[in-house]
Amino acid sequence: MKILPPLLAILASCSARSTLMDASGSLRLKISDAKTSQGVVSIVFSPDTKSFLTDSNDILSLESTEPPCLICRGATLSGTSVHEGSALSTSSVVSDAILMDGITHGDVEAGWSNSRHARTVTALFRARLSLAPISKQLLILCVHGQIGESESLHLEGEAKSLFDATAAEVKSDAAFSDMYDISIVSVDSKSDADDVLSKAFQRAEETAGTDTSLASALEEAHNRVIRSGVAVAAKDPPHIAQAFVTVGNALTKQTRTVRAKLAVWKNRISRGLWVEGFGSEAESVRQRVLANFDSETLAAAGLPLVASYRMEMRAQLTSLIDSSIRNAFTLQVSNINKSIEKKLRGTLLKTVDASPEAVKAETAVALQSAMSNLEKIMAELEVPSLGLSKAKICREAESRLTDLGLAVVDSPAAQLRRTKKVMKVTNKEKKPGQRSVGFGLDLVAMLRPDGFGNLQGFAGYQYGGNSFTFGVHNDADDPQTVAQFGGVRPPLLRIQPKLRVDVEL
Repeated sequence: MKILPPLLAILASCSARSTLMDASGSLRLKISDAKTSQGVVSIVFSPDTKSFLTDSNDILSLESTEPPCLICRGATLSGTSVHEGSALSTSSVVSDAILMDGITHGDVEAGWSNSRHARTVTALFRARLSLAPISKQLLILCVHGQIGESESLHLEGEAKSLFDATAAEVKSDAAFSDMYDISIVSVDSKSDADDVLSKAFQRAEETAGTDTSLASALEEAHNRVIRSGVAVAAKDPPHIAQAFVTVGNALTKQTRTVRAKLAVWKNRISRGLWVEGFGSEAESVRQRVLANFDSETLAAAGLPLVASYRMEMRAQLTSLIDSSIRNAFTLQVSNINKSIEKKLRGTLLKTVDASPEAVKAETAVALQSAMSNLEKIMAELEVPSLGLSKAKICREAESRLTDLGLAVVDSPAAQLRRTKKVMKVTNKEKKPGQRSVGFGLDLVAMLRPDGFGNLQGFAGYQYGGNSFTFGVHNDADDPQTVAQFGGVRPPLLRIQPKLRVDVEL
């Protein structure tokens, strides 16, 4: 393994520090001898905070050429210029390892949610997510002061949260573990600085890409940063990135609430039932879910970059709720119509044997009862805010039920009921009586004119013990009928008499 010299030796071996970006944002790339074959390390310092790694205050400078070491100014809460954002983004894209310096113990205790370091790391993350391919980069967080394991884990968790927030902002599905290896170390002396810098150089050399000119790599990265506009976005405070995650989490949470309630509704609807008080319950769920989303994302409404995303997610949530309610309403209406029609049909079938006047009266009463029941149920289902009212449903149902009332009398079910009643009467066992002999004549006639079987009808008459049945079927030209008669047309009229003798002993 190659033994790297300590930090002081590196600095001593270099010529005077080279400024790569001045206050105007222009690059100065007179570093033709610097190569990227050994990897590139960037030190990001925090302004006005003591650093054991560098004493530079430049926006972007070159500390050493062998191996290449960049120095970049970090963000501040008072404001970060476009040029400073551009320098951070460029360093993030070209580097194999980055050391973030100037983190104090107070910063760790207070959290990163709105600290200067959060602005810095958000800019670094945003640039790599937007412009760099998915590859590993070493991120070393240098803390001034001793830091315990629990604090280290907390700091690492906050860095990952900021990454997730930034990924959501740029709509990337990259994972933190795919793009970064993170290390948190204490740097309280020059010795500590030498150790951490040696670690960064070693990692950079292991992951270095092609052997190209550092000047070319910087120029290409800087041009991509400018074209993409990511440096302008890098000025935004980190709570904007956090707001994207807050909105996304609120959407996920409220979506789960909607789906849970929908599952309860579907459980009843799938069994042919309906939800009692569905209208008021659906309205309550809709208002509560949207109110909770608005409450949880209220802070994001005042952030211009997040406000449009918030409205988009709210529209998505609203569409999910409304479509779910409408679908549940439609399915329940279908179940109710089937239930009402089934009940009405059963009621009317009981009256088919009555006189025409009685059937008409019973039908009117049954229709009125069915409509009253339907309106009562629909009053509990309608959701006026979504235009789901009972008026149209009841109008359509009234027309449909009226047609059903008229059709039941002549329906196959009614005919079958009558037939069963006649059979029950005729098959009723007679009481023992005197011996007798009865005669009856059954006459069946069938008329089969020209045609292909599209007309068929029968008529019957019974008087005492005699009966007459007459049928018409225009199938004389039907090939199947002709085949049944051996290839000849059936007779036009066929009469079949039958003498019936009933003997009772």
